[in-house]
Amino acid sequence: MTRRSPIAVVRGSLESMACRLCPLVSSRITAFALLVTVPAFSSVAAAAEPAPTEPGAVTSTPPEGGDPSAISGTNTGPEAGSVAPPTADPPAPPTNAGPPTLPPDRSETLAPEVPAPVPEPAAPPATEAAPPAEPAVDPTLLDSAEPEPEPVAPVATQPVSAGSPSGISPEERSAAIDAAYAARYRPDHNPARINIAGRVMFANVSGKERVNGRIGGASVDIGPAWNRVAVAATFSGWGGRIQLPEDTGAELNAMLGGGLTVGLGRLALMTHGYLDLRVGYDIYYGAVNQRSDAPLLVAAQDQDPRVVATLTENLLPHGPRARLDMGLIGSTNRRFFHGLGLSMGYQALVGSFRGEMPMSNMLTIGLSYWMG
Repeated sequence: MTRRSPIAVVRGSLESMACRLCPLVSSRITAFALLVTVPAFSSVAAAAEPAPTEPGAVTSTPPEGGDPSAISGTNTGPEAGSVAPPTADPPAPPTNAGPPTLPPDRSETLAPEVPAPVPEPAAPPATEAAPPAEPAVDPTLLDSAEPEPEPVAPVATQPVSAGSPSGISPEERSAAIDAAYAARYRPDHNPARINIAGRVMFANVSGKERVNGRIGGASVDIGPAWNRVAVAATFSGWGGRIQLPEDTGAELNAMLGGGLTVGLGRLALMTHGYLDLRVGYDIYYGAVNQRSDAPLLVAAQDQDPRVVATLTENLLPHGPRARLDMGLIGSTNRRFFHGLGLSMGYQALVGSFRGEMPMSNMLTIGLSYWMG
């Protein structure tokens, strides 16, 4: 028995092990290659453009039941031959060489896959146009001196013609306004219209022989009026205390009366007011009573002969008067014009038709109303 060396024993073991592992390793490598190459080759073949088909070329597809991994191309030459991945056991070539026959329903040419169109990105929404940039300022302008202003030629004015409205002088304008209002207040046909002038007055009375006192009252004038004249009947009433001479021992407490009055009529009306001068003559009935400051009687007449009682007689004073009424006219288009203002006047009592009364003077002031 031949004794083998240890090295030969180890070598033999390795060789026997290698012989056992070779078929196993070769099958495992072949399966791994198929798993890697078949999917990659399928994606490449789908995306690739098909080669132009020459006349007489035959396109084949794998028969049903065959190996799907084998793809045959057109037999146009060595360049366009079929490409097939390596398999573990490649099939044996057919005995009768010739072009393969295809079923009628599987002879369609494989169409390349067309990639889906990529949608274009949406246009961004329109935004407001940016304001134009301000022009740059020339830096040399900042250092330059300010230009001198150009001399302005004087404007020559010419007098406006007399026919132009702006050429009317203030006097002419005032005269035109007065003429316009005069035509409104005093119509050309000069109608007769009723005219009323009323007053509420206060009077201060003084006269000879220590006649003095204060009274208040009212007066009204009623009558027709024309453009330049008015005639009215005047009614007046006064009340107060007017002391008569001491020897009479009496005082005048009331006067009622009236008279005739002549005025300016509608001539008193001006632009926005009135100024009416009226004169007349009045006759009053004066109520006379015993003076309030006289001494009291302490004894009757039949008991003391020194005391004499006499009956005080009422008076009928009379005299001329003059009054000036002034005020403002209200803006109205009615037939009558109304005004409100002041009244000042003078009344003289020159005497009395009954009894005795020295001459006295009355200064009056108050409020006035004018309608006409």
